[in-house]
Amino acid sequence: MSDALDVVRAFYRAVNRGDASSVAALYDPECIVEHVFTGDEAVRRGRDPVAAGWAEEFATYAGALPGGHRVDVSRIAGIETGWGWVRSEWVAALRHEGETGERYLTGHSHFWIEDGLIVRHRSVGRPVPALEPHAPAAASAREYPSRPVVGVGAVAVTEAGTIVLVKRRHERLAGQWSLPGGMLELGETLEAGAAREMLEETGLVVEVGPVVEVFDRILVDDEGRVRYHFVLVDYLCRPHGGVPTAGSDVDDVVLVDPAAVAGYAVTEKVRAVVARAMTLNRGHTW
Repeated sequence: MSDALDVVRAFYRAVNRGDASSVAALYDPECIVEHVFTGDEAVRRGRDPVAAGWAEEFATYAGALPGGHRVDVSRIAGIETGWGWVRSEWVAALRHEGETGERYLTGHSHFWIEDGLIVRHRSVGRPVPALEPHAPAAASAREYPSRPVVGVGAVAVTEAGTIVLVKRRHERLAGQWSLPGGMLELGETLEAGAAREMLEETGLVVEVGPVVEVFDRILVDDEGRVRYHFVLVDYLCRPHGGVPTAGSDVDDVVLVDPAAVAGYAVTEKVRAVVARAMTLNRGHTW
């Protein structure tokens, strides 16, 4: 795992699992960690003290986000000032094992990654009364765009093996069934976009897994001008919280046996993506 952004993504997945050993394995033996642990302003040097810090953190605080997750990451981006530096932006909800109520924080973290390991890690967070709902950014022009528009979708497979379909409310696809998904927002990671679209359209909180497929959709008008040009990235996802509820962009949400997807008159591409996702799901460990 040499890509710095992938290291940080793996870090947050392990944190949300409460997996102290996997978190510790991502740090360099000579790492320096500052202001990372709840209520602890100390600087820790070396993998062993950091591992002890995470073990204590997980024993003291439980995640209070849906599904028991601790952190919801809205952005992971490289920093131009130097190769290997990564910045994440996040919100967190924690519950102290011996107290009532939750602690809510929002903030950002900086990571310096070398040879696939975290060498420096520093966080800046501030308490907030509660987590504010995500405010979507203004949508980019989808019709007759000046450049391709990136979209994200999700094949959300439940523990029972069903998948989530939505019935579209608005034109151009009003009344049609499809996979949940929508347009990526500026500064948003692909994984965060897939999770946001799932929550907005279906009411479900998901863990985002591997990419199922990347493809494009180009439609031209009678004069040959490009009316739509989408680059679409579909992810395998697993719901871990929430209740299926139709959001503002959809009329209905259903959980469907993958073998029955064709009965919902979805496109040939949706059927192919679902089939690929089910194969991928059989070999994926959540």
